[in-house]
Order: sequence, then structure tokens, then C-alpha cells
Amino acid sequence: MRRITTTLLLMMCGLVCFAQNSLTVEAPKVVSIDETFRVIFTADGKLSDFNWTCSQDFTIAWGPQKGTMSSTSIVNGKRTSVHSETYTYLLQAKKEGTFTLPGASGVIDKKEYSSRGFTIEVVASGSGNAQNTQPAVTDDSQPVSEPSATGVSASDVFMKLYLNKTNVVKGEPIMATLKLYTKVDIGGFENIKFPIFNGFWSKEIDTPQNVEFVRENVGGEIYNSAVLRKYTLIPQQSGQIVIEPAEMVCLLRVRGAASAAPRSVFDDFFDNYQTVRKRIETPEIKVNVSNLPAGAPASFGGGVGSFTMKSAFSKDSLNAHEAASLTITVSGKGNISMLEAPKVNFPPDFEVYDIKMTEKVSADGVSGSKTFEYPFIPRSHGEFVIEPVNYSYYDNAQGKYNTMTTGELKIAVGKGSDVDNGG
Repeated sequence: MRRITTTLLLMMCGLVCFAQNSLTVEAPKVVSIDETFRVIFTADGKLSDFNWTCSQDFTIAWGPQKGTMSSTSIVNGKRTSVHSETYTYLLQAKKEGTFTLPGASGVIDKKEYSSRGFTIEVVASGSGNAQNTQPAVTDDSQPVSEPSATGVSASDVFMKLYLNKTNVVKGEPIMATLKLYTKVDIGGFENIKFPIFNGFWSKEIDTPQNVEFVRENVGGEIYNSAVLRKYTLIPQQSGQIVIEPAEMVCLLRVRGAASAAPRSVFDDFFDNYQTVRKRIETPEIKVNVSNLPAGAPASFGGGVGSFTMKSAFSKDSLNAHEAASLTITVSGKGNISMLEAPKVNFPPDFEVYDIKMTEKVSADGVSGSKTFEYPFIPRSHGEFVIEPVNYSYYDNAQGKYNTMTTGELKIAVGKGSDVDNGG
């Protein structure tokens, strides 16, 4: 019985999981000169010997205040214990500018950890409700007014589509980012119309499931900004292409008209808020697209950017009537998804099948690789040579066409047991 009890205890101990230790910092990226803001250091574990020296460009108005949190959960027989500790400071900036503050250090479970340093930009003035970095929850029972009664200006909440370039050649990738800026609380959205990119091949590369706001300095004022969408655009026609506005209706939580009666310190807890609608849209954007220069090589595969190429057979050796394949991979930065298959001239004795294509594109949408697989079956044995495979692309940085080549591709094919006498 004692052995069974000991075994059960060992099994229970083996199921306890602890979070990986770390020391992190949370601080706003942008603050105003007249603002008091929080800097919070969080340790995932029991912290001792905590040490942080504030920059001389800031004053510690309060802190550090220590806090702890512990919890244990059991899911599917797996017990997880979590313990974290925080050190919170309230800081005030002494002057405008961009400042780098040092990280903190401490000991967690007898091992020393350090947080990263962080940068804070200090601007001249604040922006009302910009301190709230998350949108407020809308109370559906609140009355909804017409846009004319919002009292919210065009500079309080707006949307903008950014392009990393507006003068390109046909086929050159463009990165587009749709962002929302606000100084007021946003409780939700209606009638969302995302951009329609007529004249472009387009692909969404970032579609956030939750709208996450961060502080941003826009023209010397603090806004809460959020990325709504990111796209890769590839122009499919030359000339001037106009991107029509995106639009949406924002549900804004604004304070009602102030009463003429004297206010007390408790009035902020009982303010009359209402939800109002405001329609916003992006300005239209014009993109100038030039044709590719004349004189493209016959091996041009539609690529615009910078690329490399490599080739390989799927087998080092094979016999007649056995299936194999030749793969050609084009890698680099550019319009990966638009690359056409290189032309390969196989020997007459090879039975060739449809090309298979796979692509791997990075999060930025313009870096990666595209692989072309050419399945084949040799119907006779011997030494075979596939003539060099040439593949050309337009290098927009150099302003010229470049041609890559594989060189001669040699493969030996054995007779095999099922080759007939005429093979």
C-alpha cells in the first residue's frame, strides 16, 4: 500500500507544470510632457534582488509598488501552477525627445534574469482619452445619435492606407497597411468596406482577429493606432491606378453634454455617456505603374525583384520505366506568387507529366521561394543530358534583366529488370 501511495505522489508531481521564467517590461511608446504614466516589470516566478535604475530624463512620481499573483489549474489531469510578481512605477518626463531607459534585473529561482531596455518618445501635449489603450465595451442600451450630433471632429478618429511606394514598374510588389487612429473610445464597427484593389493582384498577409491599439505620435499628438489589414499588391497593368477609399462606421463612446450644476470629484463615476456613429474613410491613392523595359529575354518568367535558382533530381540514380522528377526552386525577394514555370527541354525518350508548383512566402508577402516539380519517366536506358535551363527576371533595383542558368543537367538511367530487348 505504501508503494502504491508513493507511486501516485510521484505521478502527481510529474504532472505539475510551471511557466518558463522571464522578466519583462510594459511601458507606453509615446507619452506627453505633462502626463504621469506606468512602467510595469513582471516576473514569471518568485523574484528577489530586484533592481532598476530610472533614466535621469524622468522623475519617479510613485513606486515601486510590488504585487503578486498565484494560481493553480488542473486540465485533463495536468496540474499547472503560475506565480508572477510585478513592480510598478509612475513616471513623469522632464523634457521632450526620445529616450532609452535601461532594463531591470532580478533573481528568479536562483537564476539571474534581465528585462530589455525600452524607448519612450515624449511629445509636447497629450490627447484626451489617449491613455486608454484598449477600445471601450459598448453598452447596447445607450442611445445612438446621428453623425451630425457626435461632436467628434475628423482629427479625433480617422483611417489611412499606407503604401511603401507609389511609383513602380508592372509586377513590382507593394506593401499596403490599413490603420485606424483615434483619440476617443471605440466600442465597435459597422458597414466595413475594405479597399478593393482593381488593377492589382492582391493578397492579405495580416488579418488581426482582435483590434489591438498602441500609442503613436502623429504630428506631435498622441493617438491610439491599430493595424486593421496588411496586403501585398502587385500591379497587373501600366498607367495610373487609383485605389478607391476604404470606409467604415465607428461606434464611439462619448461623454454627454455637461451639466451647468457644480461638479464634484465623484461625478466622473456617474458621467452620462452615449454611443454615437461616425463614418470615416481613407483618401483615394494614386499609383503610377510603368511598363517593363523592352527587350525581355525569351526566358523571362515574369519575376520582378531579386532571385536565385537551384535544381535537383529526386533520385541520384534510376532505371528505365521508373518515375522521378526534376525540381527547380526560385528564391528571393519580389513577386514570388507571380513567377511562371521555367521551360525545360527533356530528351525525347522521357515521358513528362504536368508541372507541380508549391510556394513558401514569408510574413512580409514578398520574400520566399517557389518550387517547380517536373515529373518524368525515362523509357530507355543510357546517359542523358538536359540542356541548361535559363530563367530571367527583371531586377528593379538595378533596372535591368538578369538571367540565371542551371548548367547542363546529366542523369544516368539503368536498364532495369523490366526493360525489353529493344530498350
